[in-house]
Amino acid sequence: MTINHILAQFDALTNDPRILGFEPTFQRLERVVNQPRNDSFPPHNIVYSKDTESFKVELALAGYAKEDINITLQEQVLTVETKELETSKNDAADYIHQGIAQRKFRKTFTLGEFLVVEGADFTNGLLTITINKELPEEKKPKTIEINSKKTKKKSLLTE
Repeated sequence: MTINHILAQFDALTNDPRILGFEPTFQRLERVVNQPRNDSFPPHNIVYSKDTESFKVELALAGYAKEDINITLQEQVLTVETKELETSKNDAADYIHQGIAQRKFRKTFTLGEFLVVEGADFTNGLLTITINKELPEEKKPKTIEINSKKTKKKSLLTE
């Protein structure tokens, strides 16, 4: 199944009169599919914990300083980017091989509903962003108590 086939199915669903109020969800999915893919750099992992229903996004950023990295969240899109790194033009070193990338990048992750970015940690060249799932109280399952009422018989006889 191709992405175009899936999008065609979404188009059919948006025109279905039985499905109401899902337009923002479909628009968000379409926006994600149409975004240019930027998966190659920097290398990253996405780790999911079933126990805590949380995610960790890990990006390998060897050679970058904490000050070079900017993390933002806007409309459920998490963006990690760096500014242009300043390299010294007067650097006396001539590289025979320069395999550690220190280029500007922008990487985005679209977050699902009820996902909240809790924080970020940068240790030993590994940026770890923690994302938790937080269901609002009104979305959590509720148990409905069943009441039983004893009916009192009313006398139809009047004195």
